[in-house]
Amino acid sequence: MSVHNYYEAFSTKSSGGDVFKKASRHSRRISVLKFFLPLLALVTALVFCWFTFFFVPVSSDPVTLKSEEGEIMKLTMLNPKLEGYTRSHEPYWLKAEKAFQDRTRSGVIGLQNITAEALVGKKRRVFLDAQGGVYDNMNGCLQLDKPFTITTNDGMTAQFMAANINLSEGQLNTDQRVNIQRAGLHLAANALQIRKKGQNMYFHGGVHLVLDKQ
Repeated sequence: MSVHNYYEAFSTKSSGGDVFKKASRHSRRISVLKFFLPLLALVTALVFCWFTFFFVPVSSDPVTLKSEEGEIMKLTMLNPKLEGYTRSHEPYWLKAEKAFQDRTRSGVIGLQNITAEALVGKKRRVFLDAQGGVYDNMNGCLQLDKPFTITTNDGMTAQFMAANINLSEGQLNTDQRVNIQRAGLHLAANALQIRKKGQNMYFHGGVHLVLDKQ
């Protein structure tokens, strides 16, 4: 996995002592990122997997809305839920308060109040909490246009304002603020791009990494 930002770690105008200090801090940052960012990439890959299966809910209570002429305008599924296994054979479940589809927009499904959980390894659990989004089955895209949060039971929290996810390509794009935290670490950026299902991650604009002394 590669991590990219537009942060200049060293300057040709720096003194020898300054360069050493910057190199030391840079080395510490890299050692932390090597541990932290693969976990974020794994979480992102799980999100891709969850939503790939969502458009075929296994259990729901269908409700149809009709116009005055009796034509079906919208199909709403209440409390759809999925349970299964990821490609890595880890169990997961996903549910939403509502899933709805407009008759005039074939293959486009709206989602409301989404929650999900997956087991990663023997002890780590990953949780997703999203206010809503739109899934485009025809193009394999998911638009989370409202705030959502990814957390783990070992203390990681990633907060997003919105994101566009291309499921078929394994890409995530957001041009809004991203905040990622765990004990002793806070990473923030104004934009984030994820490529190849988490293999490449690009942080843009106002990138800040804060390390607390332990």
